[in-house]
Amino acid sequence: MKSWITTLALLLSVITTLVHADEWQDWSRFKAVYMTPQGRIVDGSDKRLITTSEGQSYALFFALVANDRKAFDLLYNWTQQNLAQGDLTARLPAWLWGKTSQGYGVLDANSASDSDLWIAYTLIEAGRLWGDDYYQNVGYLLAERILREETVAFGPGNRQLLPGKQGFELQGKVKLNPSYTPMPLLAAFASRDTKGEWKDLYQGSLKLLTTSQAKGVSPDWLLYDGNAISYDQQTTDIGNYNAIRSYLWAGMMPNAIDGYQPIIDSLTSFAKQSMTQGFAPLNTYAQTGRLEKKGPVGFDAALLPLLMIHSSTDVADLWANRIRTNLVTDRNDEYYNNVLALFGLGWYDNQYRFSDTGELLLPWAEKGEQ
Repeated sequence: MKSWITTLALLLSVITTLVHADEWQDWSRFKAVYMTPQGRIVDGSDKRLITTSEGQSYALFFALVANDRKAFDLLYNWTQQNLAQGDLTARLPAWLWGKTSQGYGVLDANSASDSDLWIAYTLIEAGRLWGDDYYQNVGYLLAERILREETVAFGPGNRQLLPGKQGFELQGKVKLNPSYTPMPLLAAFASRDTKGEWKDLYQGSLKLLTTSQAKGVSPDWLLYDGNAISYDQQTTDIGNYNAIRSYLWAGMMPNAIDGYQPIIDSLTSFAKQSMTQGFAPLNTYAQTGRLEKKGPVGFDAALLPLLMIHSSTDVADLWANRIRTNLVTDRNDEYYNNVLALFGLGWYDNQYRFSDTGELLLPWAEKGEQ
């Protein structure tokens, strides 16, 4: 009898292992540390225990990649109720939420357009992949609001994404953030565009990226008047915690996407220099191309997709193993490093890819799992 029970237990164990063999362990660890049971991503490095629309948007994307519908629903509901006053179709989400003197609530009601893009894109793709019209419709309505409230047109083929709804249009210029424009996402919106506005945003963003990366690196912020890029004492050419995402998004571009080669070519020397020195730099300077200091482990992870274009498999393997060895998860710290690691290592592990038209390609979807 004991032998039969032991055999059954072993069989059940094997079945359980097979069922969960494709589970994205990195996402499971991230979720266990940084996500509350209510669906809020907490950045504990800030004493206010903040949640950003960025954190919610990335987590929604990761949950979709992992086919984690339960977490996705929780994240979506928390985001809508707390950042969008209960309706993501009626208003853009506030970008910052956390501890106030009266309790918890919105700390800054302004929007963050990169987060809004990721939320809209992920909802549309969730609707397509899970066959959910509700999520898809909300995504499209949010995308329309982004166009109306967070972009500015400088003429045909030159629409730009403002970083938020308010505060970025200055005298004759706008303040822009190149890392807010992941080209695979913009390609998805442009491929479904019937009016040309998303196509103009795609072309304008491509122009901005290639121009701002003329010296091989990206700035965090810049000033733009519709023709030329400039900097001043407040908006300098330094690139670090924002710009690192520009290299991440570039590495994720499918090679048949419009603008792939100019963007990859502009960053080739930077990628090769990072590989030579064995780490991603902390600071870069867009007007000279100068690199400075050593970045944190999340920066190394963010460079991984770009390095995979230029390096052998052995080099990428060593880079990825070093990231896994050095990455720390801590409920009170390391949030951003872990986000960048999920993107970079998820790409390295082939958890997701983008099609030439920006659609999300996922192994579980190709297997027909729901």
